[in-house]
Amino acid sequence: MFYERLHVTFVGVLATLVDSVVVAEFAGYWLHRLLHSDKIPALSRGHLIHHFLVYGPRQPMRAHEYRDATDHRFSVGNVGLEWLVPSGVILLFCWGVMALLHVPHAYEVLALCTLLGWPILMFSYLHDRMHVENFWMAKVPGLRTWFLKARRLHDIHHKSLDSDGFMDANFGIGFYFFRPLLWDHGQAPSSVQLVRLQGGHRTLWAGRSGASFLTKLQQVPLSKNGPP
Repeated sequence: MFYERLHVTFVGVLATLVDSVVVAEFAGYWLHRLLHSDKIPALSRGHLIHHFLVYGPRQPMRAHEYRDATDHRFSVGNVGLEWLVPSGVILLFCWGVMALLHVPHAYEVLALCTLLGWPILMFSYLHDRMHVENFWMAKVPGLRTWFLKARRLHDIHHKSLDSDGFMDANFGIGFYFFRPLLWDHGQAPSSVQLVRLQGGHRTLWAGRSGASFLTKLQQVPLSKNGPP
């Protein structure tokens, strides 16, 4: 049989897929938190272009087409180095662990493909469509409820700030099962919290481009319709 020629079992394949998806979601979740932490300024600065200049707390969350935050800097598609470099490290780490554990090559290849493909699906494709008007998932019965809830949580992620001015909630994208486990909650910011953006995310203002970023942010008008 097909499974026997590859030296795998159906249960083994299913377990590998499920485990890889969970690891990919967990790693993506914590990488996203890292990008908002300012612990590695070069990474945070790249990601916060998306959050401050393109889809900031005072801006509409959706437009007719996705507004790319990687213009004029290196990216693969619309994924910038702030995601690519840490993701490469995580992928190499996972490969090393499987090599040490002598995981059969078929499972190893399947796991690596899933660890690569799942984040592309969730953190690139699905994420970008959450910022696009009239996306098809919002119209399909069965998918509609899940997608609209995930999109609403992502909107809150863009608008929720803690007392120090950091975006602090909903770091998952399509699947939010880490949210109740890690007390990952948030709500729309007050006007006082919006003022704290500059003080909270200090790395955005650091370096040669900081002043121009601040000027652009201050020029962004409040959305007349409020949160979408």
